[in-house]
Amino acid sequence: MTKATTTTPAEDFAGQIGPWLRARLPGAPPVEIGDVTEPAQGFSSRTVLFTARWRTGAKAVERGLVARIQRDVAVPMLADVFHQYRVMRAIAAHSSVKVPHIDFAESDPAILGAPFFLMDRIDGRVPSDFPSYHAQGWLADLPTAERTRLWWNGIAEMARLHRIDWRCFAFLADGTDTPPDAMFYLDRFVGHWFDWARDGRSFPVISEALAYLKAHAPAALQSGLVWNDARLGNTMYAADGVAVVALFDFEVATLGPPEVDLAHWVYLDEVFSENFGVPRIDGLPRGREAVAGFERIYGRPMPQFSYYMAVAALKILILSVRNYGNDKQTAAPAALPDFLVNRLAHYLDEFKAGR
Repeated sequence: MTKATTTTPAEDFAGQIGPWLRARLPGAPPVEIGDVTEPAQGFSSRTVLFTARWRTGAKAVERGLVARIQRDVAVPMLADVFHQYRVMRAIAAHSSVKVPHIDFAESDPAILGAPFFLMDRIDGRVPSDFPSYHAQGWLADLPTAERTRLWWNGIAEMARLHRIDWRCFAFLADGTDTPPDAMFYLDRFVGHWFDWARDGRSFPVISEALAYLKAHAPAALQSGLVWNDARLGNTMYAADGVAVVALFDFEVATLGPPEVDLAHWVYLDEVFSENFGVPRIDGLPRGREAVAGFERIYGRPMPQFSYYMAVAALKILILSVRNYGNDKQTAAPAALPDFLVNRLAHYLDEFKAGR
């Protein structure tokens, strides 16, 4: 009797991606795929790390690559890997912002079971979401002053992202010919996503907050790309320092005021500490200290920043209402989480009070 042979997921991936990549290289050289690993992370796409080796004439080529593969589940904020591909290509074309280089993309799901793209693998370290970087890990082990420098380095790189002319992302503009403001962001992104996420259910707390924020949207002093997932966990730092080496995860990027991203960055620090019942580590700015630093880096005032903190809190609350059916086990709760509801109310109250 012949014993049945089986392949591992890594072997399956190598057998699929190798021939595909070979067909896209000049001269179609044989491609060896190795070192395949798939980290247990990511809500909206699978991440597979691997090394590709081939020869170009007499020269041996070795490239560390990352495959980002669309998940076959309902994904947060309607994330899409080809959306990310287009955004990152536009960032690279119009700036020197540190994003991974992308060469290859495939929309045909027949290759890996879903659309995907390949980007260069960058060496560095990323603060952990699970377990929270406030609880343990290399960031928590840094001296306080180094943590502060790291945090501000992330903001400085994000400011470079926000300086790209919003018209460089015309495919995100949804036909508008005026600089996208907070109303554009709430209407074209948050409202659209909430309608999908609630799936016909009623959430008066969210609906009322969204209506209020739309009715009181401040004028935008600057418009540009909104990363939409701006946080330490999507920022890669040097393996032996605090310099930023890459920003990533642009699956849900849109347009609007930079304050949307800055508030999200601050708010996610709260979520990954207080919401998890973890003491907040020292050295990560918040409140007036954070806003003063933002104003210095961006070179302009940022009045009504509490408005954007309320927007960030609203967005994360919406994230909680949908069951995404992925390996994060983010099942929709029977009731909205108290912490997220209370933080939304807190920042709405701050805005109403003019703080």
